[in-house]
Amino acid sequence: MSTTTPTTARYTPSSLLTLCTDILTAAGVQPHDAASVAGNLVGANLRGLDSHGVIRMTAYIKRFAEGKVAARTEPVVVKETPGTAVVDANNGWGAPASVFAMNLAIQKARVTGVASVGVRHSNHHGYAAHYGMMALEHNMIGIALTNAEPVVAPWGAREQYFGTNPICIAIPAGEERPLVYDGATTVVAHGKIVVARKEHKPIPPTWALDKHGRPTTDPVVALDGGTVQPMSTYKGSDLAMAVDVLSGILPGAAFGPYVGAMLLWGNSANTGHFFMAMDVGAFGEVDEFKRSVDRMIRDIKALPLAEGMSRIYMPGEIEFEAEEQRSRDGITIVEDLEADLRELAERYGVSMPSAIG
Repeated sequence: MSTTTPTTARYTPSSLLTLCTDILTAAGVQPHDAASVAGNLVGANLRGLDSHGVIRMTAYIKRFAEGKVAARTEPVVVKETPGTAVVDANNGWGAPASVFAMNLAIQKARVTGVASVGVRHSNHHGYAAHYGMMALEHNMIGIALTNAEPVVAPWGAREQYFGTNPICIAIPAGEERPLVYDGATTVVAHGKIVVARKEHKPIPPTWALDKHGRPTTDPVVALDGGTVQPMSTYKGSDLAMAVDVLSGILPGAAFGPYVGAMLLWGNSANTGHFFMAMDVGAFGEVDEFKRSVDRMIRDIKALPLAEGMSRIYMPGEIEFEAEEQRSRDGITIVEDLEADLRELAERYGVSMPSAIG
């Protein structure tokens, strides 16, 4: 495959946010939902997670145009206790349904100390840290899990069964940045292979298998019936199963290869999510907790470096630095993606913003 470096352009985050919101709205998505979805996509780009950013717009619009996602997200609580709830997203957009569910978990955790909310009949909800981090300003630990349409073979198999099934755990700190772990249960997010295809670049042989179960460096081959490899061999596969139980089976959503199986669920992907909020104050003094987290961060950063290493990063630190840099300098968009966004803008009569470089 070609490895030619593609042409790129930079756009301000606000211009991309306006563009995506306007395209979704013009396509028929309710304005509040459109803003929520666009905020998640551009937020991912800001944090350096281009695999979950505006590259998803074409697929999102395609699914919506095919009638597979509702124009208005109307989440309904269908089962509830003081510390738990199940939310039916009614085939709405994953982002606003997830914001609703995480806010509900936070609200309940103020009373019960720990609260969990599961979501069923939802759709792809973007990057998980968007929701886990909502708990931070409330002095809570936030946890966000989701399943997804199958692209991963369980360890030892060669047929797709699990989604990439990410896990986010967001932990508040004091003077230091929060700790924000957000990672797929695979070696790499599926979207990064999509990005490599857009950029006409090969992928490492550890990322994916072809449809025959053999390692491949070609993203096109990996995406043509291939599978993403689980992280840490069987451990990643086992974690993916656990996430599927919590976000799929527990709230009554689809799981494994049944996520996105339209013949089973009508027009609904029936994607499932799971959110948890833990009030730090329910366990002890908030300030003491934050001081201890700060101490842990500083202790680790002060450790001697291993050979070949120049720095020790904390969970989420790279993303926080990317957000600072991209907020200042703009978000880089490769030529193929820029063409996709321009085509969507033209199709829906929306103005394409000017690049800044």
